[in-house]
Amino acid sequence: MDRSLNMPEPQKFARVVIPSPLNQPLIYSIPEALGDQLAPGARVLIPLQKRTMTGVVLEILGENPRPQAREILAVLDDQPILDLGLLKLAQWISQYYLVSLGEVLATMLPPNSRRDSKKTILLQADQPPAADQLSRQLLDELARRKGKLSVKTLARQFPGQNIDGALARLESSGAIAIEDRLAKQRQRPAYGTTSPEFTPFANQPVRFELSHEQDSALQTIGARLEQGGFATFLLHGVTGSGKTEVYLRAMEQARSLGRRSLILIPEISLTPQLLDRVNARFPGRVGVLHSALTAAERWAQWWHILRGHVDIVVGARSAVFAPIGDLGLIVVDEEHDSSYKQEDGVRYNGRDVAVVRGKFTSCPVLLGSATPALESYENCRQGRYRLLEIPHRVEHRPLPAIEPIDLRTQFHNREAAAEPLQAAQEAKAKKSARPLISDTLVALLRQNFAAKHQTLIFLNRRGFANFLQCILCGHVWRCPYCSVTLTLHREQKSLSCHHCDYRRPTTNICPECKNESLNAVGAGTEQVEALLQDLIPGARIARMDRDTTSRRGSQEALIRRWEKGDIDVLIGTQMIAKGHDVFGVTLVGALMADLSLNLPDFRAAERTFQLLSQVAGRSGRGDDPGRVIIQTYAPDHYALKFLVAHDYQGFFAAESEFRRMLNYPPYGRLINLHLDGPKLTDVEQQAQALAAGLRDWLKRLASSGEPIEVLGPAPAPIEKLRNRFRWQILLKGKQSAALLELARQARALVPRARAVRLHIDVDPYSML
Repeated sequence: MDRSLNMPEPQKFARVVIPSPLNQPLIYSIPEALGDQLAPGARVLIPLQKRTMTGVVLEILGENPRPQAREILAVLDDQPILDLGLLKLAQWISQYYLVSLGEVLATMLPPNSRRDSKKTILLQADQPPAADQLSRQLLDELARRKGKLSVKTLARQFPGQNIDGALARLESSGAIAIEDRLAKQRQRPAYGTTSPEFTPFANQPVRFELSHEQDSALQTIGARLEQGGFATFLLHGVTGSGKTEVYLRAMEQARSLGRRSLILIPEISLTPQLLDRVNARFPGRVGVLHSALTAAERWAQWWHILRGHVDIVVGARSAVFAPIGDLGLIVVDEEHDSSYKQEDGVRYNGRDVAVVRGKFTSCPVLLGSATPALESYENCRQGRYRLLEIPHRVEHRPLPAIEPIDLRTQFHNREAAAEPLQAAQEAKAKKSARPLISDTLVALLRQNFAAKHQTLIFLNRRGFANFLQCILCGHVWRCPYCSVTLTLHREQKSLSCHHCDYRRPTTNICPECKNESLNAVGAGTEQVEALLQDLIPGARIARMDRDTTSRRGSQEALIRRWEKGDIDVLIGTQMIAKGHDVFGVTLVGALMADLSLNLPDFRAAERTFQLLSQVAGRSGRGDDPGRVIIQTYAPDHYALKFLVAHDYQGFFAAESEFRRMLNYPPYGRLINLHLDGPKLTDVEQQAQALAAGLRDWLKRLASSGEPIEVLGPAPAPIEKLRNRFRWQILLKGKQSAALLELARQARALVPRARAVRLHIDVDPYSML
């Protein structure tokens, strides 16, 4: 008889990660009853101190490296919520972006994935007298709340006071009971009950014959799909060249091979039109993931995708973490867009993470853009990516003619003109439009409306005016929590901060000199809307910015009206510039086109070229040719000259020379160290100490590796944000590994604290 048959199974252990900022995974023993149910990526309930929390199993261990381990309480699902590829991706993100693995999982998983317990206080019937004032106050608050309250809520009622000790005394005396209650897990809907409602636009483009360039690009991608394995392609196609059709057919080919696809878009506003086209090709097999969904909807969509009920997943940045098995193709549309970069929390770049995910899952990645990021185009030049080009529009439609209007001469000539005005109404309209809209654009607007064509007006500032200023003493209304002025929103009758959302009612009275002397300075989309209603009587005018699209469903409703031709003139911020394919648009006007050129950011010229190219590309997509008016005070800037010529290669060469000289990306690497805190002196002192510590550390390693520059410290361009002062230090060098090691030293030099906090931004996009 084999004695080994009667021997107990050796104890197994699991390394578990809690979706929180804990630095290290925790070790738990696996009960024998759960041994067959556990696998890496599974959600489990675990005890942590006096609470019960949700964790994710990172790996199964044959032995416990620590002397003691508590047991896992339960397995929450019948299959792992993350596969091995996503776990590997999470570990890469943790190491590259220098954040804890728990923070990465909190970013990856839907909010409803956590099922943590909550401590609840219950007031008992028999209450011995409280010995101290705080205890009496706590009992009074509990009685006022009908004898039941969570510890978290009670703590918010007594800020700055140590209620833990008082609660412990009350519990030991029998005055209260504290229960650890597990939050209820929402039922996952059965498949099909939460699929998105599709109401396709009637004039949706049908399947058409590919151009030679489209077909050549598709053949190259298809060959890689057939062969299998990882590769990154950059599809550089001019606006209106049919890049989306190449995406769709590549995804069809992936599905024919039994594989599923993921397509990322930079803005939620692009979702309705893209979903129309994707759902027409893959009816009933499309999943959606983006932040506009409710927590319950995202949770349901996650499980539809995980169960394999969809073939295509469409989503914004966070959809890069969608739990897609058999992933065969990843598409990143408008890959240059800065919206792919997360600017708080885990500061990852969705495009770069998509490329790494493709590498880990051995599937091709297709990046698409009319104006590729310099980093992506340089990767093609270096042979890391494969460049595919579509230089012509569908059916060889011409690119729109772009005409720059020099506002310096435009308004000077208007001032010098002595022609009498034809009517009082015309005089009023011209006077009001003068700071914003040139005579040329006014004439074209009227002509386009008379011809029953649609017009797009772009101004990347919302609100009515940039700020209110006293014309007598010069006082300007500023945000009390951020170092910015308050924007005037006339319709809302408020002054608003676009960073922290602080608001106050509008007023004509200056708080300094007490006179009714406040004057609106600058302009935004709200003011343009009012001007155009005077300039084009009878036109159907709408505005698309954050103020008009904040309500659920309002953005999609506005896009549908625009597509159907129910809007003659659409005014908007950068959200109107991306991806919308409306055949009726023949005129585009860009107001204050050089605003972004003046930002303190080395990417200012690139962003201006990309944004204006995308705006211009909305024009002339139908049978009628397009025309674009770019109003600027800097018509001689190289970015605008190459824009007018539709010359991306020329812009790339000029911008590359500037970047190479200063060792900026893509020829150097950057890490931005942000420090913020409630007291300016504390932040400044910590920043100075950190910079000195990093320079000392570099001196000790001076003989090895590539040189690294430590620039700063200096106040951030927006020095105060949400009532916290901000300083920053820029690390610049050639090699990522050396920069990351220096940033790790920064983390060691600045301990985690609530006062002065350190945020590490690897490959930063915003320098503000």
